[in-house]
Amino acid sequence: MKVLKHENWWIWLLLMLFSGGSSTLVLGALLDVYNSKAWYTKWYIWVIGLILLFPFYIMVYVLNIDVTSKTAYKLGVKGKDYYLSPYIWIILIIIPIIGWIFFAVLLIYLNIAILVKLKNGEGEKYID
Repeated sequence: MKVLKHENWWIWLLLMLFSGGSSTLVLGALLDVYNSKAWYTKWYIWVIGLILLFPFYIMVYVLNIDVTSKTAYKLGVKGKDYYLSPYIWIILIIIPIIGWIFFAVLLIYLNIAILVKLKNGEGEKYID
């Protein structure tokens, strides 16, 4: 758990750059943002998604967005009214071009804000 110290923020930067943002799944596990009754804990949903293949990629992407949002909330990133609302994400996906641009900007904002919070030492209170 020493990777949550503010001196190690650059490790998360490198992980985020080289993993395509999926390092937040590990960071979310360290910050305990997973819910045992959520949709992603049901094995049959993943089997159906894997059989159909295309929904599997969407499910992984939605899981990444969910964990990124909850991680940002746990670290105290401002704007939780916006990025924790599923309606905002759905509206951004539905609106072509402009919504998609804002969707990407919101994801980039959350990832950068998480790194800034880790650099400022917000993750240290979750070290055991």
